[in-house]
Parts: sequence; structure tokens; C-alpha cells
Amino acid sequence: MVDFNDIADLIRSLGKAEKRFFKMMISTENVDVDLLVKLFNEIEKESVSIEKLERSGYYTEYDIDKLYNLILKSLRGFHAESSTVFRLKDEILNLRCLFDKAQYRQCRKMLASLKRELYENEQFSFLIKLFDVEKKLIVFEEGKEIQLKPSIIAQEEQSIIQKEQKLLQFQKLLMSITSRIEAKDKTLLVTLSNPLLTENVDMLSRKERVYILKCKERIYSFLNQKIEAELCCAQIKELFAKHKFLEEYFLETI
Repeated sequence: MVDFNDIADLIRSLGKAEKRFFKMMISTENVDVDLLVKLFNEIEKESVSIEKLERSGYYTEYDIDKLYNLILKSLRGFHAESSTVFRLKDEILNLRCLFDKAQYRQCRKMLASLKRELYENEQFSFLIKLFDVEKKLIVFEEGKEIQLKPSIIAQEEQSIIQKEQKLLQFQKLLMSITSRIEAKDKTLLVTLSNPLLTENVDMLSRKERVYILKCKERIYSFLNQKIEAELCCAQIKELFAKHKFLEEYFLETI
């Protein structure tokens, strides 16, 4: 179990943004949110002690241990992909607020800027959410090209859905390769001819390229083909160096 002084020191070391992020994150967990947030606030007080908490009969050692692990999880998220995720959620919420207040011109400006960012960073799931706002927005816009916009958005949306589905296929393939390596499957060499791993990389997103390289690297490493495996690793590092969002996306994935 966690030592009380350790969790007290950890909580008191958090910055305001980290504390806010923790309280946002914990609301998505399958836990007693009110109890753990109250425990968090109690420990944050300089005057509280483990003896005082135990005497209250309200908290258990399990609650303290659970809180400690959730704080560490939130810190990992805050300093990795989740900080981006929450910012993007806020941006889309801002768009919805502007739309609800009939601020259509400003909504369009913000939407166009956010859309460029999402395409650049391959945030496909957020693009799908963005299309929902854009489809509502065009009803209140004017211009000669307005009649074409619904079909254009529909095509964009379908394209992005296909990209998301493709990424899911790559995730499943990588998991399958990892599982087969653990089982010492000698037939893994055949997997290199899988259509997913033989596509023209110039036609793929950067996330898909990393998945291909990671799948191949694991197979080559298993087959003891060190030169090929090292080449894949070098290419992955090069992509990560050029595109920060890739490293964030794959931090927990691979």
C-alpha cells in the first residue's frame, strides 16, 4: 500500500493545471468520483494526517492507494496525448457555443483553423466531431458554392471514417503479431506479405506508416534479421522527430 507521506507530497507538488486535469480525468473513470475528489482535497490540506483520515472511518487504505495510482495516470495523460485531447474537446465545445449563440462568422473562422490543425495532426476522430458542427453551420451560410458543401462534407466524412477503420485494422494486426511472437509462431515470415504491409506508403497517413514499420520491426526482430529491424526503428524515429503528434499518439500504443 502507498505511504501517506508519499501521496501527500505528490498531491502538494501538483500545479494548478495538473490538478484541474486530474479532476477532469477522474470523472471518466469507473470509480466513486465524489469520494476520491474529497479525499484528494483532504490530503491537500497541510493539517491533515493519515491518523485523522483513518479515525473518520470514511476512507480506507484501498481508497488512498487507488487515488495515488489515478494521480499518476492523470500525470501521464497530462504530459502526453491526453492534454491535446482535452484541449481539442474544449475547442469543439467552443465552436458549439458560438453556433448556439448564432455567431456563425466567428464559428466558421475557428472551424477552418481547427480543421487545418486536425488534418495536419491526423486527429481523425475529432474531424468526425467537427463535421457535425460544420453540417449544421452551412444551413446558416450563403454563397454560390453553398449547394455543393453538403456533398463535399459527406465525402470528407466518409474518407475520414475509412481512415479510422484502417488504423483499427493496423492496431489489430500489431496486436496479433505481438501475440504470435509470444507464442513463438514460426510462420510469422508469411505475415510480411499481408496486404496491409505491402501498400504504397506514399498513399498512407503518417500514423499508418508507423504501424507498418512497427509491425515489420517486430517480425524482423523475432526472425533475428537485425539489419532490417534496425532500419525500421530508424525510420520510426525519423517520423517521430519530424511529427511530434506521432510520438504522443503512439506513446501508449506501441
